[in-house]
Amino acid sequence: MFFTALIDSIITFFQEHLLFTLAFAIVLLFLLFRKPKVFLTISAIVLLLLGILYLISDVSSTGVTYKEKLISKSVDVP
Repeated sequence: MFFTALIDSIITFFQEHLLFTLAFAIVLLFLLFRKPKVFLTISAIVLLLLGILYLISDVSSTGVTYKEKLISKSVDVP
């Protein structure tokens, strides 16, 4: 599925770029302790966008599978 491949590539990116990951974590911790409202707002927006991305990828993969079945049925019909 597209979503799992995306998550795997993000995890691989963070594992390969350790300095960027540490800087990103420090910024997130800073926001969490200094400005929790901004941190929670950003977290909510990110979670909403991830949910939308998952929904779009799930719907599109279902559509592609259905389209391939229809094409194979139309090719098989004499």
